Amino acid sequence: MLRRKITSQLENWYKTSPQTALCIFGARQVGKTTVAQAFARQNFQKMVELNFLLEPGAARIFKTAESCTQLLERISLFKDTSIVPGNTLLLLEEIQECPAARTAVKGLVLDGTVRVIETGSLLGVRISEIKSHPVGYEEYLNMYPLDFEEFLWAAGVQEETLNHLKQAFDARVPVDAYIHHRLLDLWRYYLIVGGMPAVCQEFFTTRDLPEVVHLQRQIVESYRSDIAKYADKTQRPRILEVFESIPPQLASQNLRFYLSEIRKGARMAEFEQGLDWIIKAGIALPSYNVTEPQIPLELNEKRSLFRLFFLDTGLLCSCYPGIQLPILQNEPDANWGAVLENAAAQSLVSAGFQLFYFSSKKYGELDFVLQKGQSVVPVEMKSGSSFHPHPALNKVLQAANWTFAQPVVFCTGNVHEQDGILYLPWYMLMFLEPEPVPSFSFEALDLPL
Repeated sequence: MLRRKITSQLENWYKTSPQTALCIFGARQVGKTTVAQAFARQNFQKMVELNFLLEPGAARIFKTAESCTQLLERISLFKDTSIVPGNTLLLLEEIQECPAARTAVKGLVLDGTVRVIETGSLLGVRISEIKSHPVGYEEYLNMYPLDFEEFLWAAGVQEETLNHLKQAFDARVPVDAYIHHRLLDLWRYYLIVGGMPAVCQEFFTTRDLPEVVHLQRQIVESYRSDIAKYADKTQRPRILEVFESIPPQLASQNLRFYLSEIRKGARMAEFEQGLDWIIKAGIALPSYNVTEPQIPLELNEKRSLFRLFFLDTGLLCSCYPGIQLPILQNEPDANWGAVLENAAAQSLVSAGFQLFYFSSKKYGELDFVLQKGQSVVPVEMKSGSSFHPHPALNKVLQAANWTFAQPVVFCTGNVHEQDGILYLPWYMLMFLEPEPVPSFSFEALDLPL
């Protein structure tokens, strides 16, 4: 089984939050069920699993149950198994298929006979179907495809090597040259394989890249099927048009997502619901333009100007036939800057960042602007061997009224600093994490009464 970071968050929930259920959000096939099942086997005497997609009859259990006791008796009968009070995990999979089960979670938590984990792929889209939400009785986790560090774990990279990389990142010193070039090679593999668990498992088991691409295309096709099955009939054509437009618009290096490239004369009012659907389903990652790259970025965002990335870099590569070999061979003429930026977006979202970029006629474009605590970090992604020229970044840094934390350029080069800019190799994206806004105590404030 692939090692996943989210497991530690499940363990923390189990130890510290006995009065809540855990709801794991995420796009299809990112590994939610596998992680929950493994966690149950390690921490509970019994696991009772209901999959509302594969077991349609399971939904009837919840619709007329009058008490938790009756509900648990029905579940026990339906699954032909016993429930061990205080030592059973009830795993409710694809819970978006049964709004009544989501409503019943509060009662199950208060009853305390079982612990509850829910998994769902389209909760953000179908949440309006739930009559009563278990507010205050659920904790939420977002799950994404494997990030690069998890990919390295699957590749068998030793902790000693990862520690060396982290120490170099923290100290701003170069990585050992051999390790540096090996990690660049692994990063290129990550670009084309991505982080979907089934795809990674296939790659590390067989090293069969054609089969990897085949699996990726199957997953992409399953997302098309989800749109056809779950989306409102009136919105399906527009959602599919948005979905199909993401790869070509990224490849064209557009400064933003243009509705006019979907259809001439297309308007935001026509596509707004479709865009909202595909984002809430976890299939697309939005990055919003900001009017100025200063905190708070959310207040400066201009939501009508945005970019859309795929949730997984490998899935994006599968939409570009023949791009895999040029990426692996680091061909300078290969148009794979879009894939690199998508991998960066995927990494940043997985780490907990909100995505923003800055684009203006006066200054040019910054690929990403990140809020870390009370500071803004400009981030540029460079795919070529010439990574020191960055005119837009230079102009922004010279703006009189703006202040920034140290800018970062991710590139093929080793760790170094030049003219106040930090240059990091691509693979060190895995170490970039948000910083919380500093907390303070009200007791320390001298407030007049």
